[in-house]
Amino acid sequence: MGVANQIIMTILFYTGLRPIELFVMETSQVNVPGRWITIPKSKIGEPRGVPIHEAVVPLLTDMVENRPGKLVRTWEGAPFTVYDDNGGQMKKAIAAARLRTHVFDVAPYTARHSVSTQLVVNGVHPHIKDQIMGHAADDMSRLYTSVPQPKLIEAINTLPTFQDWLDADWMKSPVALTHRRAKTLKKAEREAGTRALAAWVARRTAAA
Repeated sequence: MGVANQIIMTILFYTGLRPIELFVMETSQVNVPGRWITIPKSKIGEPRGVPIHEAVVPLLTDMVENRPGKLVRTWEGAPFTVYDDNGGQMKKAIAAARLRTHVFDVAPYTARHSVSTQLVVNGVHPHIKDQIMGHAADDMSRLYTSVPQPKLIEAINTLPTFQDWLDADWMKSPVALTHRRAKTLKKAEREAGTRALAAWVARRTAAA
């Protein structure tokens, strides 16, 4: 994927945010030193706080300091358009990435399910996990939504990291490299991906 979309997927996979929350987010909501994001109004109608994994600190630091306003942008530097509470402008990029990698069951919302599952696997207490995911809030967390909570930050930091990913140049300089687009699919790549997609769909249909 191009850098703009890689940024989005990376943030989603290291926060468990709902895609819509990220698409409309302002840099003012992101407290990088405190490892904390404040969501004024969540899906359940209440404000919530979201911990930031240490892996995305360099990424978010550059974005907050050097590009105020909407946190994530298109490769052209414009805010993403949101239609009926759904993020737009990523479908073509995701479709091309699937054909290129032959990984067909990953989408922006996959990240949220992945974070939730991994926290369970890592032994994070269900109440802490639910607070991170925005499924539950106690009186204290409602009262101090904008205050970083160490237990939630500790829990999110149990998510695994991959050094090659962390070492990518755009992880440290996302603002300068947002314009970098993915290479156009070659005919042979597209044809191979299309065949692989057909085989994947056939396997899923047979297993259903």
